[in-house]
Amino acid sequence: MWYLKHSRLFECASDETIAYCEHLFVQRECAKGNVLFQAGDAANLVYLVKRGMVRLTRRTSDGKDILVAILGPGSIFGEEVVFSKVERTTIAVCTTESLLCMARAEHVYGLLTRFPQLAVNVAKYLHEQRDNALAIVEDLAYLTVPQRLLRQLNRLALEYGKAVTGGVLLDIRLTHADLAALIGTTRETISVQLAQLAVEGFIRTEGRSIIVLKMAETV
Repeated sequence: MWYLKHSRLFECASDETIAYCEHLFVQRECAKGNVLFQAGDAANLVYLVKRGMVRLTRRTSDGKDILVAILGPGSIFGEEVVFSKVERTTIAVCTTESLLCMARAEHVYGLLTRFPQLAVNVAKYLHEQRDNALAIVEDLAYLTVPQRLLRQLNRLALEYGKAVTGGVLLDIRLTHADLAALIGTTRETISVQLAQLAVEGFIRTEGRSIIVLKMAETV
């Protein structure tokens, strides 16, 4: 119940609604590196991330993997199967030990038709995903690498941020390679730019954690 309540799918849903839906979802513990599905796989499950992190990538015709999204607790993925019978077009891999919640597509479709709030939540989530994709395209076209990096850190802070003294902690573990893939640059460039943003007072690093210090000025 607690995990479902903190999922984007059940945002603003009543306890009674969540209790009614609970039996349709199955929990699964996944090890780091676990491949949930490959491109071309038959699709019939919708996933909720309860704990951990999942990477979605798309493979190009020449065999390169393009990072589509990094998903943390509360995120939904695989939702495209709710509305039509399709094959997977992405690859989903757990990048940390993760706890996932899964339900069959037909069951989720039934819940969306029965509970309007859940349908609204999915519509909002898809709208946000589309807007994020468009924003990233605009960033690549018009912004410098430091600007793209800061913009991406702000997006992550809004989605996975945790308020701490003086700023917002990114409550999601990302490698420099992950950040590089998200903004279209190299791992080496990310390392240099993170150090520069720290010198300029935009972020603070504590070990592998990043704290965004100037959200309002850069979003």
